[in-house]
Amino acid sequence: RLHSDKTANGLTKAITRYITLRGGMASRINTTGIWDQRLGKYRPTTMKRGLADIWATYQGKSLQIEVKIRADQMSEHQMKVQKQQEQAGGWYYVARDFSSFKEWFDNL
Repeated sequence: RLHSDKTANGLTKAITRYITLRGGMASRINTTGIWDQRLGKYRPTTMKRGLADIWATYQGKSLQIEVKIRADQMSEHQMKVQKQQEQAGGWYYVARDFSSFKEWFDNL
């Protein structure tokens, strides 16, 4: 099944599927929180702020991939997580489309 990279959801699905098809493990990380109907708002999650959208392991490498579409920019929290991931020896990538992600991933 083909996925479009024109939306954040589509690009996220395409990336996680590609990593899995290549023998890796990938999971989407949801840090939005849980909708509380009674309060009429999202209850904060216990997850660390700024975590990347996708966490994966490929050939023993720890990967975090942040999905950004069009003019979407990284937050201060996301930049901090990127720095921490890279300092810990992991890989971090900001994916804006599938073809540039694939090029980065295939060259790991």
